Amino acid sequence: MGNFDEHLNAGKAAGLLAAVVVGFLVLDRGGGIGESIIVAAGVGGVLVVASLLPDIDHQASKPRQAAGSLGALTVVGGVIGLAVFAPDSVALLGGFVNTLGVSGSPSTLGIGVLVVGAVALLATGGDTFDSLTTHRGFTHSLPFVALVGLTALVATQQLASLGGVLGVFAGQNGVLVAGAAAAGVLVHLAVDR
Repeated sequence: MGNFDEHLNAGKAAGLLAAVVVGFLVLDRGGGIGESIIVAAGVGGVLVVASLLPDIDHQASKPRQAAGSLGALTVVGGVIGLAVFAPDSVALLGGFVNTLGVSGSPSTLGIGVLVVGAVALLATGGDTFDSLTTHRGFTHSLPFVALVGLTALVATQQLASLGGVLGVFAGQNGVLVAGAAAAGVLVHLAVDR
C-alpha cells in the first residue's frame, strides 16, 4: 500500500525507462531525432501521471474533493446548455411528456423535466458517487487499466489530428502513449501490492 511519494518515484523510474526504450524504438522505425524526443517525452510524462491516477478515489485527493462542486456545476451547466444550445431536444423531451397526458408547451415541459431531473441528481448524486468511488475500488482494477489506455489512445489520436508538433502522435506513436498510460496504472497497482 504505497503512499504518494512511493507511487511518484515508481512512476518516474518506469517513465524514464519507457521514455528511453520508446525513443530508441522510434529512431529504429525511421523517425527523426525530433520525433523521437517528443514521443519519448510524451510516453514518459503520461506514464508518470497515470501512475498517480488510481488514487483519485482517495478521500484526501484534490480531484475527489473537487468532484462534488464540479459535478454540481456540470449538472447546472448541462441544463442551461441544453436549453440554450439544443432547444429542439428540450422541446422533444417536452413532447414526450405531452404524450403521457400532461398538457402544456413542449419547451416548458422539457425544461421542467430537466430541472426536476437535475434537482434529483444533485440530491442523490453525492451518495451515489461515494459508493462508486470507494478507495481501492474501480480505479484499482484491470478494467480501469483498459479504460485509461483506451482513453489515452482516443485522446492522442484527436490531438494528432490537430497537426503541428502534436501530429507525431498519430498512428503507432499514439499506441505507444496509450500503452504508457495503461502501464502507469499497472505501476501504481504493483506498488500497492
